[in-house]
Order: sequence, then C-alpha cells, then structure tokens
Amino acid sequence: MVAAVAAHAQTSLGDLGASVSVPEGTQLFLEADTVTYDSDKQVVTAKGGIQIDYGGYKLVSRDIVYDQASRRLVASGDVELVEPSGNKVYADSIDVTDDFASGFIQALRIETPDNTRFAAGQAVRQNGDTTTFERGVYTACEACEKHPERAPLWQVKARRIVWDQKNKVVRYYGARFELFGKPLAYLPYFASPDPTVKRQSGLLPPSFKSNSKLGVGVRVPYYFAIDESSDATVAGTYFTRQGFLAEAEYRKAFENGYFTLQTAGISQLNPERFSDFRSDNAITNPISVDRDRGMIGTTGRFALNEQWTFGWDLLAQSDRNFSRVYQIENFNQIYRTNEIYLTGLGDQSFFDLRGQSFDVQTENTLTGKVQPFVLPSLDYQYINENPVLGGQLELDANLTNIRRDATSPGYLLLCDPSRFIKGACNASQGFPYRTDVFRRNVLEGDYSRVTTEAKWKRTLTTDEGLQITPSASFRGDLYRADMEAQGIPAATSSSLGLGGIDVDESGARGMATAGLDVRYPYLIETATASHVITPIAQLLVRPDEMKSGRLPNEDAQSLVFNAANLFEADKFSGYDRIEGGTRANLGVQYGGVFGAGYAIDAVFGQSFHLAGENPFAQPDLALVGYESGLESDRSDYVSSIVLATPLGISLGAQGRFDKDDFEVKRTDLMGGFSYGRFDSSLTYSQIAAQPIYSVPTDRKQVTGSASYKLNENFTTVGSLTYDVQNETFISKTFGVGYADECFSLLAEYKNTDDQYRLTEARTSVMLTLSFRTLGKVGYSYGLGSTN
Repeated sequence: MVAAVAAHAQTSLGDLGASVSVPEGTQLFLEADTVTYDSDKQVVTAKGGIQIDYGGYKLVSRDIVYDQASRRLVASGDVELVEPSGNKVYADSIDVTDDFASGFIQALRIETPDNTRFAAGQAVRQNGDTTTFERGVYTACEACEKHPERAPLWQVKARRIVWDQKNKVVRYYGARFELFGKPLAYLPYFASPDPTVKRQSGLLPPSFKSNSKLGVGVRVPYYFAIDESSDATVAGTYFTRQGFLAEAEYRKAFENGYFTLQTAGISQLNPERFSDFRSDNAITNPISVDRDRGMIGTTGRFALNEQWTFGWDLLAQSDRNFSRVYQIENFNQIYRTNEIYLTGLGDQSFFDLRGQSFDVQTENTLTGKVQPFVLPSLDYQYINENPVLGGQLELDANLTNIRRDATSPGYLLLCDPSRFIKGACNASQGFPYRTDVFRRNVLEGDYSRVTTEAKWKRTLTTDEGLQITPSASFRGDLYRADMEAQGIPAATSSSLGLGGIDVDESGARGMATAGLDVRYPYLIETATASHVITPIAQLLVRPDEMKSGRLPNEDAQSLVFNAANLFEADKFSGYDRIEGGTRANLGVQYGGVFGAGYAIDAVFGQSFHLAGENPFAQPDLALVGYESGLESDRSDYVSSIVLATPLGISLGAQGRFDKDDFEVKRTDLMGGFSYGRFDSSLTYSQIAAQPIYSVPTDRKQVTGSASYKLNENFTTVGSLTYDVQNETFISKTFGVGYADECFSLLAEYKNTDDQYRLTEARTSVMLTLSFRTLGKVGYSYGLGSTN
C-alpha cells in the first residue's frame, strides 16, 4: 500500500552529513504492507516492508508511527535511513521530527560516504546540524569480514562525541584511543575535522624526535586553511638539549603552478655540543657553531604554456648543515641544488636555462666551501625534422659561467702522473710517496665558456645488410678563465717543490670530426633460438684537442670507460674537455633469444688511439683521464653481458680488463630475483687502486636489497652495503610497512658509516603511524657522528 502524507518541509534542511535543500511542498511517500490512519488523533501507523521517501531521504523499517499533530515520526525494528549526503544510519529505533532535523536514536550506527563510522548506545539530533553520541565510538576502519565481532584495527571510544556539522568539527570528551582493541592513549578532550572536510584549521598530531646532540624533542604543528588555494603550517619543537625550534610554511596553488615559503630558526642552549671542521693550510681544527641558527627556503613551479616551465628551489641558511641537523622537511638532503630554471620542450628542440648553487650538508667544511655558483648554465638542442644530405642534422649549444669563492688545499704533482704510473716518480727525485700529494686542486675564481656544435649522420644499408654510417661534426668554443689554486702549504712546498695554479686567459678553440661507423649484423636461426652477431668498426678522425688539460675542467670530471660508452664519439662527460686525435673503436655485439623467454645481450671491445695526442694521457687540472684505461694507445678491454630469464632471475656483468694481462681493473656484477611477493637484487663492484686519485688500495663493495610482501597489507624491506676492503658495513637499512584502508605504519632503521668519510656516520630510527581522518603520529631518533 502506498500513501502520500503531508510533511512540513524546510527550505534548508540539515542532515547528519551536510546541509540539504528540500523544495517547499515536498510530500512524504510511505509504502508498507499495512497502513492505518486514525483521523481523530491524526496518527499514521504502518507495519511490514516499510519504505519512506522524503526529498533525498529514504527510510526502511518494520514499524512506523507518524503523529501529524506533533510532527513526530517513530520507526522501530531494523531501521535503515539513507540521507541525501549518502550517510547510512542503522538503528534499533529512531524518534525524529518529520523533516529528520531533530530527534532521538537508539543503538545507532552511521556509515558515511567516505567510509567512516560512528556508533553509540543512543544519540540526540538537534537543530538539524548537531548530533550528540552518548558512549560513542568512531573509526575509519571496516569491520573484519570473517569476524565482525572483533574490534576494528583502531577506534576512538568516548564518553560523548559531538558532531557539529555547522562548524564542521567532531569533538570527543573523555576519549580513549584503542589499537587492535587495546587502550593506547587517553585524552580528556580533543577534536578532529568533520569527515566531509578535506581541509580545516586546527592542531595536527604531534611527532617525537630524539638525537644525541639535540636531545628529545616534541613537535606540535598547527594547520591554517587560509582559503581554497592556500594554506600554512606553523610548528614548534622543544629539544631538551637545544631549546625551542620554530617553523612555518606557507603554500599557495594557482591554476598553472604553485609556490611554497618555509622558514625555521632556533637559539641553541648548548651550541658547544656541535663541533665542525675547517681546513686551513691542510690542518684540521675544530670550531664551534653559532648559537643562533636558521633557514629560509622556497620552491615553485609554473607552466607558462604547453612548452615552457619556470621554477625554483632555493635555500638560504645560517650555516651549511642547519636544515639537515634539525631535519627541516623538504630541505634536509645531504646534497642539495639551489636553482632557478626555465625549460622549454618543442617537437624537435629542447631549451634549459638554470642558475645554480650547491649545498653539501655534512660536517666536512671543505666540501661545502668549494662548491661553485653557476650563473648561469644554458643547454639548447635542435634536431632538424627534414633530412639534410639524406641524414639527420642536430645543433647543440651550451653556455656556462661559474664562480667559486674558495679553493681546497689541493696539491700539484712534481712530475707527470703518467710517469708515476710507470714508476718514474720516486723518492730519488725528491718525490716521496704520499697519497695526499695526488689530491686534485679545486680552483677559485671565474670561468665562462660558450659552446656550439653541429652534428650530422646518415645510415646506409646495403642489400647484403651492411650498415654504413658516415658522420661529421664541428664544434667551436669561446672561453674566459680567471682561476687559481694555492697549492700545498708553504711549509712543505719548499721541500717538495710544489706550487699553485693560475689560469688567466681568454680565447677560442674548435674541433672538427669526421667519422665512419660500419656494422654487419649476422643472423643465425635454429629451431629453438636466434642469434645476431654484429661486428662493429668505428673510425673517428680529429685534430688534437686545443689547450688540452690546461683550461679549468668543471663538468667533465666523471670518466668511467666501459662498454656503454665504447662507441661514443666523445667519452668525456661534459663540455670542458674535448676528445681529440684519431681513434678507432672495435668490438662485437651479440644478441640471443632462446625458447621459453631466455635472452642474452653482450658487448666486447677495445679502443685504439691511432694518431695525434691522446687526450686521456694529457695533464688535466682535475686529473681526469689517468688510470681510465684509455691513456695508452691501446685501451683496456671492456665488456658487458645481460641475461634475462622467465624465472624471475636477471643477471648482468660489466668489466674493464688490462690490455696486457687481462687483470681486472673494474668489475660490476648485478643480479636480481623476483618471485611472487619476493623481490631482491645483489650488486658487487670492484675498482682497482688509483693512487693518482688518493685511493692507494682496491675498492670492493657488495650491496644487497630485498623486499617481501607478507600479504596485501604487510611489506618488509631491507638493504645492506658492505665494504669488503675495509671489512665493514657502509649502510644497513631495515623497514616494515603496513597499509590498509584506514591505517598505515612505517618503521625504518638506517645506519651509515662511510669509511672514506664523504659524509658523517649516522644512525636513525623512524616510526610513523597514520590514521585516516585523524592524522599521523611520528617518532624519529637520530644519532649523528661523534665529532
């Protein structure tokens, strides 16, 4: 039976989740097995299969009594109310007004659209916007499907919970926080945002920190929701050994980008707990840091249009490592690049303009002082979309200007390092063996260079499959250098005869290259496999490098000769050095595909310097080229091999071997295994001694990592790096993570101890608990070096 019953609608009707509008004159439709109407008392009674529709409300129950005179509706027996906001209310009985704005509810349970839940023995609804739950429970976790009687993973039980939709806040009185059904914490009062609120001003959960130099700290943040596109966070942390640290961060979003502004500062109680290092005349002296320390940082990124992007990432701080010591979020990396940039990407072109400076946040003052300013660097590349003489034409340009305000106490060599390799530098020449004598200089001053280069190549394939690729390029540089390094201390320079460096000149240099690359892929097929063997011969004809090694080398200091760059026209990593002289690169590639998903790729080859000066054997202000395997007319051998299998196992190896006796100069072995929920990798690296670079012994290192997903929620990870030569662990990391729809946990232990002291030894422990809709609580413990 269906009946239409007059109800008193409100223009603005509040419900348990949000404010809902119901049009004037809306009628309440009731459907039930039986409906009885007492006209004298104006009471409607319905029983069995009851459904009520009113505006956006839908109610289902077994019994209904509706008193038109008092405008009260009483429903009982498995009551379910679906509200316009999507909230689902389950109860034994409800007694509400006919507009559902106010009333009483027994044995209440509410499920909101964002999967949060309220429950209470009884609840009172007032004014259409405030619900009070007596003996209330709140959680964002679903009940266990197999054991619904079990407590959810976490829940908040309170003597009283008040849900104020008007102010969009939930208040808890006499609250007890439970994890896995066990009490974890008690708070006489706290508040959280309404579940429908994405952003709301208020206190955020605290986090806890501990550090050997800072002491124990408690961080309490406060969040400001300024408007729809901007917000801010201020935080205070009190450290038992250093005092109060203040932090503030402002964030602003735009249609095409964003920017942030962040600051922090402290007046330290015990600055003497820190000891830093400076290097004056190669003598290391401890000094104390300032009492007042602070930072200001900003980031931003804006899409100017579909092709152009402008952005920045800048940090200014009172000293080189404040942000890392106090773990200022977003600015606590060991190696940071401060930069302002403009990038453009077209269909056939790329543009990148940057101004940069570099922060090394360690306790080694030397590494921080010698970092340069790059003002600016510009890279431009254009590839002509139309063939030129049947081939591809590419244009490259680079502009670099750097300034360094300090130099390291480096050393010059008394004799040519290539002679040292042959044993010609010895004590009889007044050159006693000392590893620090070979330390390279870092130049201070100004250096500018503009480079343009045009490259052309075309691949021709004969009917027999022979691939012939002629190529040509021309490069021109303009440079200006005014740089110097002081050399070794005066007290020892007289005995060793070592002086400093002074480069003060400007000029131009150029390089023309004619190349020919010839390859002949040979295919061998069997019933179960296919093999492709490709002999490769490459000839590059060039004049000698102008000013070889006599100009500052700032961007071409990383040189690792291996199979990956065997056939590169220029093996230097940057523009400051140019590979000159005539060179031939010879090698063979192999690719094999076998049945059931096995595959092998391999390369083996060697490089030959045929004419002119060998650039890798020339003196270089950064000592690049020596012991690279390329400094002789016949290079070391290089090879690589990769094996892929359908079993989840992957293996790889690459190496460099002495040209005369195949002694291993460098080896990298890689392996990986994945099966189901398990994933792992293992890497072994061995680098022969390089006395020129102050490394008098072999370096051997093993790194292993693994992760295992215990189930859909739990994941464990771990990694170890072991220094075989020094018989010590460089780093150890172990972690466990848990995540589900309402809760996540991350626990991590990390220990680092670099025997080469590039960074200080450090141990850290981090624990973060995140509760959906309530926030997260974190604890971190850091133990830095004991300098």
